[in-house]
Amino acid sequence: MKTHRKSSVGTMRKYYQLILIVVCFLSIVTLLMYRHEYYKLRYVLEVLNIFGKPGLSEIEFCGPGFNATLLSEILRNSSLEVKETPPLFQEINEDFYSYSSFLRSYQKYEDLSPKYAHVINTIVIGKAHVIPNFRCYIWHENVPKPKSGRFNYKISSEPINNFRLYVFECSMNKDFGRPNGVSFFINDYNINPLHAPINRLIQVNTKRKLQQRSNIRFVNTVIPAVCVIPNQIPMVSRDAFIEFLVLHHLVGVDYFTIYDSMVSEDVIRRLNLFPPDIAQWNIQFYPLNYPFIFSKSYQIVRNAIELDCIFRHFQFDKEEANKVSHVTVLAWDEFLVPRVHNSIQALLRDYDPMLTFRTSIVNTLIFCLNQNDDDNADIGYPDIMKKTHYYSVPQEKQQIEIRNLDTMISFDDIFNLTSNIKSISIDMLGVHKYTICGNPKKFDIDGYNETEMQVFQHKFEGAMLKFGDRIVSDKIYRLYRSGQIWEKNNHGNVRDML
Repeated sequence: MKTHRKSSVGTMRKYYQLILIVVCFLSIVTLLMYRHEYYKLRYVLEVLNIFGKPGLSEIEFCGPGFNATLLSEILRNSSLEVKETPPLFQEINEDFYSYSSFLRSYQKYEDLSPKYAHVINTIVIGKAHVIPNFRCYIWHENVPKPKSGRFNYKISSEPINNFRLYVFECSMNKDFGRPNGVSFFINDYNINPLHAPINRLIQVNTKRKLQQRSNIRFVNTVIPAVCVIPNQIPMVSRDAFIEFLVLHHLVGVDYFTIYDSMVSEDVIRRLNLFPPDIAQWNIQFYPLNYPFIFSKSYQIVRNAIELDCIFRHFQFDKEEANKVSHVTVLAWDEFLVPRVHNSIQALLRDYDPMLTFRTSIVNTLIFCLNQNDDDNADIGYPDIMKKTHYYSVPQEKQQIEIRNLDTMISFDDIFNLTSNIKSISIDMLGVHKYTICGNPKKFDIDGYNETEMQVFQHKFEGAMLKFGDRIVSDKIYRLYRSGQIWEKNNHGNVRDML
């Protein structure tokens, strides 16, 4: 009996030891995993402290279903000063992608009697041959369950490379409080709508106060804004970035909304060093995560950005001071260049004294960067000013539209941009597009050579040259050309360099 008891105790001890060994092994594995994750997090925090928070240059890799709310929080706390929810393409299904959503506000104007308590418009790109058939839900703050809305849609463009621009509308009869999100999902009751991506809402005014007509031409009542998109090859150099901003600032543009993920955060951070009284411009950055092949969907994406640009600027009431009156969309290689006037404000007031035209069309001129420099251009001018002939080459170009927000009294007027159109004569204003000219049927990064260029008709246009002395004397451009702004650390005083 004594021997049997000893063997039982020994067996129990072996089990206890085995259990302790297993527990120790699991504890060590857990500790190593925790230690690994800790050092990963510490490394990320160290990188953020040194280089800043994630910038727009990485956002292009976000898929169509990327969480826009999360990205909004990242950007809101970064050095890029994004003040609102950034627009992002999110997949509704394989045929449709939503971009940005806008809530019509009926609270400010008591005389309005809307049919629905809330109307939400969402910019959507979809396949041209597919009829939208969706349901929609509207989400409210502090309410976990969304409310079902009434779905409708508008077609906002002709088919472009098998794509169309749509505006999806989700409305509610009853007022359950201010909505803050909308989701669209296929009209199939077997699909859980809670899994659909949610678009945050941007509140816009339903009506703008009509500007009083006057025979007195106040130039300062014209406030133009430019919304910037990438070139068809979506890369922008530092030279092109600075030259675009400074040249348009010289012709009277103070408001820029930039939709581009390829502008490095370092450039933006350096730009933010300038005090407001020196730069005197207002710049807003948004990412652009196009979910399609960019070259094939460029025009439809451009149309979507224009609509987003108009929606965002319409949200400001004209009762407030210094709100935009005219908007246009340009790529980095396109420049609005007045031929006679010195500013866009003076030109628009001369061309449309009563500001009655909703859309003004401007023709585009192709300036080949591979043409020879003009011998009369000053050596200190930017390279684009040394290209003084525009060519009739088989290069893709398009007319540029300037939209007059003051003619859009109600929000519904935005969907009627084709009324009251007039073209601005090339003798008054042109869009100079600076690009490498080459055979569109073959890949050649250098484009046509000097002999091949002479085959095409070309004509002298020196309108850009008249801004040469102004740009080389501009404070920001001088700092850029000297290289000081790029060598100065972020805590340096820019005024010391002037």
